[in-house]
Amino acid sequence: MTDRELVYQCGKGDAEAQRILYDLYKYRLMGICRRYTSGREEAQDVLQEVFIKIFTKINQLDNVEKLENWLIKITVNTAVNYYHHAKRLRFDSLEEIQAESGDYELILSNVSDEFLLGLINALPDGCRVVFNLYIVEGYSHAEIAEMLNISESTSRSQLVYAKNILKDKLSKAGVLRYEKYA
Repeated sequence: MTDRELVYQCGKGDAEAQRILYDLYKYRLMGICRRYTSGREEAQDVLQEVFIKIFTKINQLDNVEKLENWLIKITVNTAVNYYHHAKRLRFDSLEEIQAESGDYELILSNVSDEFLLGLINALPDGCRVVFNLYIVEGYSHAEIAEMLNISESTSRSQLVYAKNILKDKLSKAGVLRYEKYA
């Protein structure tokens, strides 16, 4: 079955087509849900809500070639909304955050996915969501600010806060070592 046929059949409420779509994308979308939640059970709840939205809105998909991007966007928005409404995201004040620079993408590429996921899941809600939106999903601070109803500076400060927490945890785990030169 082609994507076009699959989308059409899902739009008609065909249970078999919906099962096929679910089976094709459940692991990819669950991975996204896991990045935005603190545990597997919450991620499963969000994933269920994601597929409900997908199946009720699939007729709104204009371009079937962009199916996967559309599914990912729904997943990210649902995960963000989950925390935005249910958890009341807590953003730490600017005074608590000290800016530092570093090549975090290079550092983070040298650890296992499961280890990194555990570290990210342990971040406070607000900075975890901003970290995922900016680093993983590639949204700009302006887009994040709009999505979360916060200022761009809060988005930036939450990213710095998340990076500092991750750097500290990676350092304590022996993954990251800094030597200061005179």
